[in-house]
Amino acid sequence: MVNRAALRAILLATSCLMPLGAHAQSAATGTGGATGDNSQIVTHGEGEFDVLGQWGKNADQAGRYDGFTNSGVDFLGQFDVTGRPVQGSNSTWYYNATGTNLMFQTGSRLGSGVGDGGNYTAHTLNNIMPGGELSFDLGQQGTWASSFDYDVISYTGNVIDSFYTVNGGNATINNGLQKWGGSTGGATPLNKAFYTTGVLAGTNALQPVQTGTRRDIFGGDFKYYDGSWTFTGAMRHEHKEGSMEESFDGPWGGTPFALPVDYTTDRYDAKASYATAVNQAVFQYTFSNFQDGNLYVNLPYPFSNTAAPFQESAAYSTPPSNSAHYLTIQLATNAVPKTRLNGNLRLGLEVQDDTFAPDTADPNPPIGNLNTAYQGTSHSSPDDIARVIQGRFSADTHPFERVDANVFYGLDGRLVTLNQNQVYTGGTGGSSDTSFTSSNFVVPQNWFKQNTGAELGYRLIPEDNTRITVGYRYDVVDRSNAQVGRSHTDTETAAISSSIGPQIDGRLSYQHAERSGVVNYFNTWSSLAGSATPSYDYSVAYYQAPMTSDGVKLTLDYTPIMEVTTGMFLQFKNDNYNYPAATALANGTPPLSGTGEGIKQDYNFTVGPDVTYRPTESVNVHAFYTYERIYFNNFGNGACATSNTGTCAGSVGYFQNQYTSAVHTVGLNGDWKVTEKLKLNAEYTVAYGSVMFGEYNGVFVSSPSNSYQNVTSYPDINSLMNNFKVTASYDVMPNVTFLVQGAWTYYRDNNFYDTAGPIQGAGTTAVSYLTPGYDSPNYSIAAIMTGVRVKF
Repeated sequence: MVNRAALRAILLATSCLMPLGAHAQSAATGTGGATGDNSQIVTHGEGEFDVLGQWGKNADQAGRYDGFTNSGVDFLGQFDVTGRPVQGSNSTWYYNATGTNLMFQTGSRLGSGVGDGGNYTAHTLNNIMPGGELSFDLGQQGTWASSFDYDVISYTGNVIDSFYTVNGGNATINNGLQKWGGSTGGATPLNKAFYTTGVLAGTNALQPVQTGTRRDIFGGDFKYYDGSWTFTGAMRHEHKEGSMEESFDGPWGGTPFALPVDYTTDRYDAKASYATAVNQAVFQYTFSNFQDGNLYVNLPYPFSNTAAPFQESAAYSTPPSNSAHYLTIQLATNAVPKTRLNGNLRLGLEVQDDTFAPDTADPNPPIGNLNTAYQGTSHSSPDDIARVIQGRFSADTHPFERVDANVFYGLDGRLVTLNQNQVYTGGTGGSSDTSFTSSNFVVPQNWFKQNTGAELGYRLIPEDNTRITVGYRYDVVDRSNAQVGRSHTDTETAAISSSIGPQIDGRLSYQHAERSGVVNYFNTWSSLAGSATPSYDYSVAYYQAPMTSDGVKLTLDYTPIMEVTTGMFLQFKNDNYNYPAATALANGTPPLSGTGEGIKQDYNFTVGPDVTYRPTESVNVHAFYTYERIYFNNFGNGACATSNTGTCAGSVGYFQNQYTSAVHTVGLNGDWKVTEKLKLNAEYTVAYGSVMFGEYNGVFVSSPSNSYQNVTSYPDINSLMNNFKVTASYDVMPNVTFLVQGAWTYYRDNNFYDTAGPIQGAGTTAVSYLTPGYDSPNYSIAAIMTGVRVKF
């Protein structure tokens, strides 16, 4: 069964192509066309049809991205058909039709896991082209051109335990609890349109669900050429449906769930381009629109009871629908001698006015200060409007021999307006059963970012193309309602590149950056609640915090002899974030050791050589090795609050998360032209990696009251992946090629078995945890494919 979005796209494409196909037929017979002799179009191309058989363990994981998610026999095809004028004729018509990676599965599920793998919101089955792209181009050279595209992208997620399955958009909870299940032990729901009486049974409440998504994309454009002008109209329609892994975690409980996905995105462009040898210009208008088919999802509310099965449920919002308008102007000229001037400007209007979900996570009466739609806000929608201005202006010049320079200025401004969103809560974030009496206000964050800089290059040794480049960039950012209201960044760069004779070609670059700004630990949002006592937040967003950064990058190619080419790539980048001492408490006592909290350091290092060896014209061998290392250190984030005594004294009790991941990848591939008819290719890649997690430096108490006091470090996670593929092609005739391919993929890691535990130990004095319930990822799949390619 084809999903609705795919069917609409196919029907639309068919209706659009029918008259084009009719014209192509008349062109072939010489009976159509007002310009040129269309009978002079010659068609040529190639097509390939393959049969694939695969078997092994966990085919859905191995085929997560390529669409082949089931063991068994599948089919794969591709084609490329082109019609062009005969050389020397006066015909100007052309067309091109292509199909790439056209996949057809004999299985109908998204994955081979348990649960209803194919039951999407539109009951989509994924055996109809789970992956592939179709395109058709038609035009008249120098006059007009058109193109139409249809693309399918599928993704297979994990099988997780969820409280409901995705079924026709209803998000029905298992065991009979429909949307807005009420409480059997509490007060009668106030509005049965939102809350209906139901019971979430303690047994079999969870059911396994195969998560995953499918995207159907249809697009097209039309261009008309008129001298120096080109006029373009384009559209793109994308529908994404399925489900994805998500979770909710509250103060005393949480649950993983399969979030229903029903997204539709449309984009329309109108563009006029002008181009001559001296001046160029582009004027473009873009409209985009995003629609979410679900306003909210219904989930059990862990706080509604002191023990499972937590008989109440409540609404949780899904991504809001929104739209945007953009006007773009691009201008460029070579009128100034030895100089090119560029100017780009974009004005945008982004609108988000989707309706709020009913108040989240608190269906228990008494409910005060809720509106008629049971929303704890003063407005039913935010009415967000963001006015955007972006621009970049630059000049590239060559004022003297051997010298080139570039200067630029850029800006990015965002002004947001919205309803004065007065939000009523009963405690923190609505996670309490008290009446809604606490009042807060939602405020926007506006910014204006500017950058300017220059780069100067000098060819030191022209015969070796040795070039030295130095540059400087200055960034300044102004934010409202932010922890760092104003910051500036100085960035210096230097690089040298050279071709030292015919054997060596390399480039070495270095970058240093420093960001400064005043950190405001005072929580600007809390003051809007009308509280007489200001609050403080000692955790700072890393993208605002003062920072020092250094980076080095090296690329090198060396050809010692004609048959051997070697290369080397190295990159290192280190960022250190600095937080001023946090001492602004009412009693003068700093939290912890007076240190602000957040990301302290992160760095990444990548290095890898590769070698290509070509002993003869018929043999080519390539080998490579890559090592990547990533380090991350987070410190603080609220552990022990502002206490510096008792069990949290000194360094004990800080939230700490340090991890290092390292991956080694080795690859070998080669081509061998055995005869003029027989060609062989083989590829092998192996990757081994390890990720280390360290959380919480250890507060262990007999009666835990906070989650950060009861968590131990994770073990290292080691993974191993092998990929092997061998391909043989034989030309049985000049235009017919027979293909055979064998492949093997193996992946395994030692990640812990994640037993389902969605809600545990709820209550005000116990620690809860949530786990979705899926095994360590591992698969081993072998496949054999045979096919034929025909050229005509």
